[in-house]
Amino acid sequence: MKFEWTKAMTKKAAVYTISGAGIIFAYFLMKNFGQVKTVWGSAMDILRPFVFGIIFAYLLNGPLMYFEKKLAFVEKKKPRRVLKRVLAIIVSWIAAIAVLSAFFYIVMPDVTESINVLINNIPYYLSSLQDFVKNVTETYGIEAPFVDYFLEFEISSEVFATLLKEYGEDLIPQIANIANLSVRIGNIVFDIVIAIVLSIYIMYSKETLIAQLKKGLYAVFKTGTASNLVRFARETHKIFSGFINGKLLDSLIIGILCFIGMSLIGLEFTMLISFIVGCTNVIPFFGPFLGAIPSVLILLMVDPWQALWFAIFVLVLQQLDGNVIGPKILGDSTGLPALWVMFAILVGGGIFGIIGMFIGVPAFAVIYKFTKEYLENKLKKKNLPQQTENYKVIKGLKDFDDIEKGATE
Repeated sequence: MKFEWTKAMTKKAAVYTISGAGIIFAYFLMKNFGQVKTVWGSAMDILRPFVFGIIFAYLLNGPLMYFEKKLAFVEKKKPRRVLKRVLAIIVSWIAAIAVLSAFFYIVMPDVTESINVLINNIPYYLSSLQDFVKNVTETYGIEAPFVDYFLEFEISSEVFATLLKEYGEDLIPQIANIANLSVRIGNIVFDIVIAIVLSIYIMYSKETLIAQLKKGLYAVFKTGTASNLVRFARETHKIFSGFINGKLLDSLIIGILCFIGMSLIGLEFTMLISFIVGCTNVIPFFGPFLGAIPSVLILLMVDPWQALWFAIFVLVLQQLDGNVIGPKILGDSTGLPALWVMFAILVGGGIFGIIGMFIGVPAFAVIYKFTKEYLENKLKKKNLPQQTENYKVIKGLKDFDDIEKGATE
């Protein structure tokens, strides 16, 4: 009997070969994880300027497009696309540098001074807080072991300074010597300069670079697959750009409103707390709590009544952000239900830390969107309803038959 090699057998052989190679490769990675980590670290050191350059270009793409529209008068008499693009890049970078300079010139000195004042006055704040707790416990007859322990706790400026000194001495061995530190600073400056140059090149020729990537996709993959990959990239860009730009603007507004509100109420450490609230607000859902808790603790040491007023104020501010400002700026940029937002934040934060908590939401939104489309297409092919509401009443096969009837009607 003659043996015939079919096309289906070729596909199976390819799948088995690729799967086997993948298993062997994964085993190799796990067995040599230390060496792989070292190689990966070296590769990232080399590619760091390119990664920063792409990030800079991506963040400045919005301002670039905005300024290009405003510079339309450059092409009023004849096409001058190159000149318009160059001017838009220059103006975008000038605006970015101006914003950063204003931030470090106006905000950071006040934040640094507030931290110094807070550290130097911690013994005094602790004593005041103890007096407040003592008055409350005596007035209302509260008795608890932890209250007595707190009232007996003492710390002087000298003791606190000694603790800081010891903590600093513990950190010193972990920090490289001055020479190595200077080299690291020099490398960082060099990486930033190279990244800026690369970002300018990417911003200038972004259409050409995108066209080259699309050309490669259509050359390697089938037309339908390449088109799906291009659509995937477009949707990913739409979700990420909408979320990142909107969230940064939203956090800036919240930080400014927090500063204005605290100034009007007359609370202390206004700039420091507004900075904390604004920075943590970039993290969806958990951000307001992450910013409010340390801020309340800071004011609690200064004056418990200030902490109470701030807690009420920040609650109102976050309600305003969650129901008015946030939806107005962000809209439905992710399309994620609240449950999946929390899931994305926890998973992203667990893997990549604070950055993962921020990036995890738009990343999971992309996965959620295309998974939903895939499942709905499968249901459509089976002639079943695609709306989730139709599946909430399923109790058994009889109800499933009703769904099939509803799909055919």
